[in-house]
Amino acid sequence: MMILAIFNMPQLGIFSIGVSALFVVIATLSDSKGIFISIAMVILGLVLFIKPIYIFDICLNFIIPGIIIGMITKNVLNHREDNKYNPIFMGTIAFIIGLIANYLISKYLFNINILEEFTSVMKTQLSTQISAIQESVSSLASVSNITEESIIQTVLNIMPLILFSRSIMLSILTYFLAIYTLKKIRKNDLKEKLMQIKFSRFYLPGNAVLTSFILYILKTPLYTDLILMNLELIFYILFFIQGVSVAVFFGKKWLKSGQIIKFTMGVIAILVLGIMSISILGMIDTIFDFRRVKNCELI
Repeated sequence: MMILAIFNMPQLGIFSIGVSALFVVIATLSDSKGIFISIAMVILGLVLFIKPIYIFDICLNFIIPGIIIGMITKNVLNHREDNKYNPIFMGTIAFIIGLIANYLISKYLFNINILEEFTSVMKTQLSTQISAIQESVSSLASVSNITEESIIQTVLNIMPLILFSRSIMLSILTYFLAIYTLKKIRKNDLKEKLMQIKFSRFYLPGNAVLTSFILYILKTPLYTDLILMNLELIFYILFFIQGVSVAVFFGKKWLKSGQIIKFTMGVIAILVLGIMSISILGMIDTIFDFRRVKNCELI
């Protein structure tokens, strides 16, 4: 019912995350047989109401990534995974692969090019907006150089970044919504482990700073500036997410302990230094582990 409501009312599209989260919960609490039955029931139900192309869209972009996140979450809760946030990273990959698979199936099986439709809609909207901007600021010569093609090409150049950003945000929201749901179920054998999973304790796996530094070094000898630019921006987003997690951790800690001055100074520092400071905070935290979350994982 949730899927049909979202399909028939596009304005409810934001709730599609709930579909992924539902299958995370199913995959976490069920065995392989239960997962298979759940998928089969959903597909059989959808076949009666919507076209096959939309069934592929729902399965590849929401259901399968949700199941993958759920299976890894089950390993985390059963102590077979050390990093409680691995479901997010594997889920990000699943969302990316799902979107690419959906594009290929739409193009070669249903003869629908999603990317061309996207650029066509963008070009139509940009044409109207650019004309309005040029009329309102006609005194600026540089504005006349702005064209629909140049903007669209810029968007296509950073498409890997857009794809990654979409996927990791979906993965984070799906994972924590599922964890919230699992906490409400209150299963005694899961409750203790679930209570340890908080966004304020999120951290990146491995040595992200070293990896980003290596990418920066490679930028000079290799003629792959566009690829490396996307990779650098992806790491910027990753450090930003960890920086937000650090800020939330200490913000909650200071508020609970009544350290209002520290909390206020922290907010002022972020406002003065800007968003970049959050990414820098996240990068430094990967080195020094201010919250001692990695040490806790080893206990």
